[in-house]
Amino acid sequence: MQSAWVVALFLCLPSCTTWLFSGESWIDRSRPVALVETTGGIELGATTEFGVLTLGRSAMTGPCRVHYFLGPTPLVETGELLTTGSVFTRADIDLKTQHLRALDRAITAADDLLVMWTQDGQTTRSVTVRLAVGEGLHGDVLQDPGEVLPTGATVLCCGPDTWMFAGLIAGTATVSNAPTSGTYYVFAGVDRVREMLAIPSRHPIHVQPKYRTDDISVLKAQKPIPEPAKKP
Repeated sequence: MQSAWVVALFLCLPSCTTWLFSGESWIDRSRPVALVETTGGIELGATTEFGVLTLGRSAMTGPCRVHYFLGPTPLVETGELLTTGSVFTRADIDLKTQHLRALDRAITAADDLLVMWTQDGQTTRSVTVRLAVGEGLHGDVLQDPGEVLPTGATVLCCGPDTWMFAGLIAGTATVSNAPTSGTYYVFAGVDRVREMLAIPSRHPIHVQPKYRTDDISVLKAQKPIPEPAKKP
């Protein structure tokens, strides 16, 4: 019986280490945001069910370092940026992150919204926001909360049980000569997620083991073999 428990504990370690050694009886999923260092600068992003997503403003391919939260402890992992064919760029890393579920409907004015981000990979900041409504305002537009929202910050919508991914802050927009004149924040929302999912991807994906220096083995997708150049 004791040996069986040891085997079960070993299998659980990759996903339960934080829980086992933190003294907590629950898993902290309250900070599903990331800071991504790229060859071109810094990106803010979200750790979603589709991976670590950024807007790819500083780089869309190449190596990266991802600062993220899994439980109470900030983590750092090296990875690679992958294009998705959409407005989003995916930072691919070996280890698991928080899998923030994506909202499957359009945001309404009645929804409780939150914008969250990390500027240093150690702490997070969040601001309550509201969908902007009024004449001439349509789509993924937020009222100015009176505080600067950085590009790439994660927009969260309160779901039935927990927060859900609603998009990434893309920038500001100014409306003039209208009853709703002012400055608003626009974000890449649910429609942009649907566009990403609609882009065909390679299937099936063949995987191969990757052996890390920390003794963790993971399965990674094999890169497609380039076709030989045709002779003229």
